[in-house]
Amino acid sequence: MRPPAHPLLGLVRTLFVTLLCVHVFISAWLVASVDTVYTEGRPAPTEVHSLVAVDREQTLVDVRMEKATSFFLYNLARDGSVTSGDGNASDNGEDSDASSGPGRDWLSLGRMAVTWSLAAVVLAEGLALRRSRTTSTLRWVALAAALGAVFVAFPASYVASLGDAGNASPEVDLENSAFVHTDSSSNTRLTWIGVEVSMAFSGYDLGLVDPDNRSNVTAAPPAEGSEDARSFIAYESTFTVGFGKNMDALLLVPLVWWMCPSVQRFAAELDEVAPTPGIEPGSQE
Repeated sequence: MRPPAHPLLGLVRTLFVTLLCVHVFISAWLVASVDTVYTEGRPAPTEVHSLVAVDREQTLVDVRMEKATSFFLYNLARDGSVTSGDGNASDNGEDSDASSGPGRDWLSLGRMAVTWSLAAVVLAEGLALRRSRTTSTLRWVALAAALGAVFVAFPASYVASLGDAGNASPEVDLENSAFVHTDSSSNTRLTWIGVEVSMAFSGYDLGLVDPDNRSNVTAAPPAEGSEDARSFIAYESTFTVGFGKNMDALLLVPLVWWMCPSVQRFAAELDEVAPTPGIEPGSQE
């Protein structure tokens, strides 16, 4: 049940909202993880686990490999000079990246938007103690701005910063890798304030094929059990991106408003139309 309105509840409400905003501010704002498992081929059963966490100050990246012996042996056996990309096009792309100057720091702008919007929520909550319709509207506007900054502006700024980083961000370049007869599939599902993408990939790595047989393997898949068939590689990967586990605390702010009413509804408006002392309602001067 909703408690009766009391001015002291306004102070309690302001304290709760402030604690929620501080809780969000000191937490990780965006978390992304990539879990890859090689299921077939020479790199199997290597597992690669990557985690990226972005908070108010920095971006933390953690990458670890498990059962990595087979993966290192695979890299030693593979001919790294074999690619399906055009070397000249790659060089031109590098020159283009080098000639372009540093771009805008989108991630810093996103962090600034979240910080100031959370501060605005706390400030509007303090002003709401004045019991006026304007301050009540102001705190709704501040909360909407904070939700937009956290759940829209900040993820967009992170994606934009990855675009500016170019090749600086870790990625698997399947387009220019020497895989033929590839097969891939993906599935996307929504999670709580996030998204998860599951992907499976398989193909024949020409870097493991004898140079004299590469044209034959490119034309048709090798026969099962042959030496070239050992170049087959398959892996499964799960990519998950979402907001920090404490970011949904902002959604509790309206509940705090409802649970802690400091004054009766329209009390401020009733005060404005209250009769003048000494003059009874309905009397005329």
